[in-house]
Amino acid sequence: MKLHHAMPLGLALLAAGCLGTNGKSGEEGAHTGETGLAIAAAANTGGETDVAQMRYSISRTACAEGEKIDALNRTITVKLEPRMLPGGIPAFENSPLDQDSAHPYSDHFEVMPAGCYNLDATPLTKGGELSADCAPAWAKGISIVDGETTEVFLISQCKGAAVGAVDTLVALNRPPTLEQVSYTPSKFISVGDTGTICVTASDPNGDPIEFTWTNVGPVCDHPIAVSNDQQGKSTTQCVQLSATMAGSFMFEVKIYDLLHAEGGDLIRYEQWLRDHGYPNDSHDSLRLPLYVAADAGLEPDQGGLSQP
Repeated sequence: MKLHHAMPLGLALLAAGCLGTNGKSGEEGAHTGETGLAIAAAANTGGETDVAQMRYSISRTACAEGEKIDALNRTITVKLEPRMLPGGIPAFENSPLDQDSAHPYSDHFEVMPAGCYNLDATPLTKGGELSADCAPAWAKGISIVDGETTEVFLISQCKGAAVGAVDTLVALNRPPTLEQVSYTPSKFISVGDTGTICVTASDPNGDPIEFTWTNVGPVCDHPIAVSNDQQGKSTTQCVQLSATMAGSFMFEVKIYDLLHAEGGDLIRYEQWLRDHGYPNDSHDSLRLPLYVAADAGLEPDQGGLSQP
């Protein structure tokens, strides 16, 4: 028995087959036939595949340039066998398959006239469609001689299992903390005066912070930030308000912690959380009163009162 190995590149099932002759060479006594012999194996399938059967196509080719040949084309489809290779078959243990390996297989044995042949093995699904997991294997120019069986062993590579990885880091974030509030000259001022409110805050995680100010009582001039001073982990922002009318006013300061977006710009943690579908907040806030008198003595209710 002559063993013919062919190991094409690609993604496919390993298919092995036997081609042989029986009878005299040439036209006299030439015939074709089939047996139930099965030899094949699947390399690196990555688990189950969609392959249920193998289509073997055998075609006559010239053994030498210019040789005249009789056309012969055969196609047959066979199912995968229920056992595995090597599966205790000594002929295939460590030659070429490792004795501890296990490969699905199919095989086709056919008696052929002596000559040269091309063999193609195409993995098919149960429904007869081309396999999406495994690609064809082939051997070209197989020589079959009178009285001998030429063993053809094809390895066709299947796709492996799709495998990736996920690397997840979970950072614990705490919101900023408001630490101190101061008024200059006082939270009690008169019309025409300018008041200054300074708020000191820090972030437990050392993140940058942002202050926002909102007039939440009767309408008044919007606070204007005039300074930002950082001392260690604490940041102090001061705003000024010009008193143009008497009344009791309320302002809310919010302190947000910041992180860098993909483009590098600083955005609020709250914005990042919203963008990723989280409902959580990350800020600190406090409402601050400011009382404005019409003259040196405070006159309430002018301009509306909003109790602190």
